Amino acid sequence: MKVQAPSSGIRILEGSYYEIGVQLGATLEALQIPEATAEGRALAASCEALIAERYPAILDKVEGMIAGGGLRSEDFKAFFYARDLSSQMGCTNLAVLPGRTGDDSILVGVNYDWYFQSQEWREIRSIRPEDALRSVRVTHHWAGSPDGINEAGLGVFLSVLPQDRIAGPGLPWHLVTDIMLETCQTVTQARDFLDSIPRLRAFNYLVIDALRQAVVLEALPRSLTIRHPQDGFLLATNHLPGREVAEEKLSEEDKRRQRRSLARYRRAKEILRGSEAAIDEAAMKTLLMDHEAPICRGNHEPIPGDDSYDNVFGTIWSLVARPGQGDLQVAWGHPCRSEYVSYGPV
Repeated sequence: MKVQAPSSGIRILEGSYYEIGVQLGATLEALQIPEATAEGRALAASCEALIAERYPAILDKVEGMIAGGGLRSEDFKAFFYARDLSSQMGCTNLAVLPGRTGDDSILVGVNYDWYFQSQEWREIRSIRPEDALRSVRVTHHWAGSPDGINEAGLGVFLSVLPQDRIAGPGLPWHLVTDIMLETCQTVTQARDFLDSIPRLRAFNYLVIDALRQAVVLEALPRSLTIRHPQDGFLLATNHLPGREVAEEKLSEEDKRRQRRSLARYRRAKEILRGSEAAIDEAAMKTLLMDHEAPICRGNHEPIPGDDSYDNVFGTIWSLVARPGQGDLQVAWGHPCRSEYVSYGPV
């Protein structure tokens, strides 16, 4: 049974960076911000110094969030700049190039996987900063957005990679996507920006532009690898293809995560390679609904009180996009049970 998305509205955030921060901060009363440790404060200060060098406008947004939410400055900054991530991993991201889509556009498909408890934070945001590019974003995050497209036709879509211990200061993922969407018009610009900064954690960034370029930027904290399309498509899950970690070096939990990432990657590749017809929106949505790997993940009817992996973690939204055309469709929750709703143009 299909269910309608909970809302077809878009939350609009516009004005100066400080004003956008105030608007974001005003909704953070329910956010649980732990008291910062001395180590957390020191790391946050180092990360903040990097932002001051690279894109100081973000500092105004942070001050606006603190003012808008009546937040404790040191605690919030440690949470904003240097929060440690859970090791849970999900997301299946893919791009199909024009030769395979049958028209002149790149078609993007994403299943974003995260904790079901974060569903209350999901929303569509239209970000309209002064003197920067506008964008439409999909998020479950109180500050940043893992997926989005901007008015120049750039699309950025995130999937987490296995995490090592933080080695030093760097930009967290939500500031990387913010800056890309607000300043970059092409894949080349996004790549150059990402290559110029230290990153706090390891992520795949699937980046698309209006010039019909597509890459996966495999961004570890201190190295960047660029992966290009093959056979007319590009895939990213939660491992580095061809550089998987030998299972004897992994814990049982990490073995499970890597096996699941590989299963989703291989299943998506199998579907795309096996298709003789053009990959249109209907075919993309069918792929995102796959239950064999599964690509559409997690218990569809979670059992109250059960904290097992598949009962608390799975697909919390699915999207299909043509960034070059400003087209974005989103289904909240499992795509096999939710209708896609159009948002846009940017």
